[in-house]
Parts: sequence; C-alpha cells; structure tokens
Amino acid sequence: MTTTGRQHLRAFTLLEALLAAAILAIAITAVTLPFTAGMRCQTIEARQTLGVSLAEELMEEILRRPFEEPGDGDDDPESVADFGPDAGESSRSDYTALDDYHGYTEAAGSILDPEGQVVDDPAAVGVSRRVTVSYVYVTGQDPGDEPSFMRVVVEVRYLDEPLVTLARLVHWLN
Repeated sequence: MTTTGRQHLRAFTLLEALLAAAILAIAITAVTLPFTAGMRCQTIEARQTLGVSLAEELMEEILRRPFEEPGDGDDDPESVADFGPDAGESSRSDYTALDDYHGYTEAAGSILDPEGQVVDDPAAVGVSRRVTVSYVYVTGQDPGDEPSFMRVVVEVRYLDEPLVTLARLVHWLN
C-alpha cells in the first residue's frame, strides 16, 4: 500500500522552539535571582563584620596607651599640631600615647592585624582605615585649662565610602 499524500510528522516549529527558549530563560532568571541576591548580601555582611572587627581591634590597641606621653611632666597640653607620632615612632608598635595615632592610616590592601601581618581575608579587599584624635573641652571648662578629654575616632572605609566608625571619649584623671 502506497500513500500518495504527505505524511505529517509531529515536530516543533521554529516559532515554538524560540518561545520555549524564552520561557526557559525567564524561568532560570527567576530561580537564580534569589541565590545571587543572597550571595551579594552575604558578601556585604562579611565585609561589615570584618569592618567592625578591624575598628574594634585598633580602638582597643589605642585605648591601651596612656593619655599623654610617658615622662611628659609639663603642665602645657600638647597642641593639635603636636598630635601624631613623635620622632622615632615609625610604626604602631612604637607609639607611646593616644595622640600618636592621630593621622594614622592604612590603605586598602595594607591593613595589619595585631601581629603585624597583612589581613588577607577576601572581605578586606578595598577596605582601609584611619584614626583621628582630638582634644575635647566639656561645657563650662575653661579652654585655657589643660584638657582632660580626648576623642578617638577609628573609621573603616570600603572603596573610600564609610563602612564603620567607632568613637570613644577618653578621660584623663590627673
């Protein structure tokens, strides 16, 4: 028996195949979007946690130093211009007082841990930190008197945008 007409085979047309591919692409995007958003949030949280840890670690190191230079027995407080490391204080381990940390900075990629090793955590990429120290006069205090407070601020930044800022007010008891 022979057939004289064309036999129709059931198959996808080009239009049906393109429509199926488009639907599949939309479905894959919808399924993977929560995972990529979750990974982005996890990276941000890891960086934030590291930033807090780096700020706290440096702040604790600073607060272990005395209010004024050892052996500094004069009654005149240092001026803000005198803040920063003194002669011979080339690294953090050499600092002898709170004010030595004024202006201290660590650029991205060169943040040091308490042992002096560069922090190599992937979350630390692009993270930097800096310290400012200043005298604070409280209300009613004569600015001519010796200051008895210093404000220490440790700022951790990510790509030069603020990430974490810790500030402490330190009181000196004479």
